[in-house]
Amino acid sequence: MQADKDLISVGIPFFNAEQFLSKAIESVISQSYDNWELLLLDDGSNDGSLKIAKGFEQQDNRIKVFSDGKNKGLGARLNELAALSNSEYIARMDADDIMHPNRLETQLQILKDNPNIDVLGTNAYVIDENDLVFGMRYKENSGLIKVEHFIHPTIMGKKQWFLDNPYDEKAIRIEDAELWYRTKLFSNFMMTNEPLLFYREFGSYYYPKYIKVLPSLIYLNKKYPLDKFWTKVLVLSSANIPLYYIFEVILKSSHLKKRRSQTIYQSPINYIEYL
Repeated sequence: MQADKDLISVGIPFFNAEQFLSKAIESVISQSYDNWELLLLDDGSNDGSLKIAKGFEQQDNRIKVFSDGKNKGLGARLNELAALSNSEYIARMDADDIMHPNRLETQLQILKDNPNIDVLGTNAYVIDENDLVFGMRYKENSGLIKVEHFIHPTIMGKKQWFLDNPYDEKAIRIEDAELWYRTKLFSNFMMTNEPLLFYREFGSYYYPKYIKVLPSLIYLNKKYPLDKFWTKVLVLSSANIPLYYIFEVILKSSHLKKRRSQTIYQSPINYIEYL
């Protein structure tokens, strides 16, 4: 039986996401649970993303596009999402991911059955640029488990929690990690073992991403000067830059990319087979 008809706000911030944005939106439209509003927050795209988003807005009155022409970053857009939401519950995803058709219904029912949960994450399949599933980000668990962090685009939680605990917009590229770290001691974070998102990973090089995150790690070391956690993360991230460069550029290896998925499928097939 479907969960009570509570409104769910689904938020997709996007920046130059024209390659995959349509599939992300279509996966929301195809949900088994239909009482949702989809908030599409443009972060200053200069490709065809905004046109795609507005096209869907014209077709479905549950879809709303917000665009101010500025590039503020993911953290700022996620804080805007909480302010713009008209519901008690917020679900998010990235503009290149795909929701499982039962995601909203399943997560809402868990939150309704467990009102003490603040934020709920899920397992996720990993797909490439061709929609082929090649792995899973978390190993199999049993039912609901308590966690300290999430696969960010799988989360759904209480709007008020996000209003009370905004993302740090200066923690660019790791705004989610900083949020979970800052709030884990007084929040109830849970995860279901059911994979309810197809999380897209593609591209050859990871070492530039480590370089881009270094300024944020330096900032967090200043924000938490007495905490060794962020110092360790900074040291490890700095060490990973030459490691990834050697594996990816010199050795042309995909080993490190695969290591990000705890379960690897040897024969990738289209994500539709997992629905």
